[in-house]
Amino acid sequence: MAFKFKLHFLSAFRQFLVYHHKSLEFRAKVFAAILSAKFEPDESDFEILRKIATEIYENDESRKAFLLQTTQEYISKVKRKDHLTLDALLLSIDKDMKKHRRYASKIDFAHLRRLMNGHEDEILIQQRVYEFLINEVKIYSQNNT
Repeated sequence: MAFKFKLHFLSAFRQFLVYHHKSLEFRAKVFAAILSAKFEPDESDFEILRKIATEIYENDESRKAFLLQTTQEYISKVKRKDHLTLDALLLSIDKDMKKHRRYASKIDFAHLRRLMNGHEDEILIQQRVYEFLINEVKIYSQNNT
């Protein structure tokens, strides 16, 4: 309980306290885009995300926790349509990649494929998000100046 409170408190000041917080937020946006394509992401989706976070940040519990929480925050905003839709999230990812081309290397498509599951309609939307991300990586990897 104390760790969760600490995490929520630190989350508010993430930009000041977390090393390379923009890179972490970018990853969270990418994972949120795939999971927001589902009607209702469930605990099994977040368990897969926890495993992926462990693979990315093996020995850094706080970065893992921040990645999970930030991803959940973005998903909540999309689901509530709190000034953020899936389209707006994808545009934000595009803007981030345009500004920081190195972010193209942060997208691991094997991780994203593990998160793609659900009903046929959900998978179709996830596939479109996945294809958008493939295209973005192609664009910003080729023009890496």
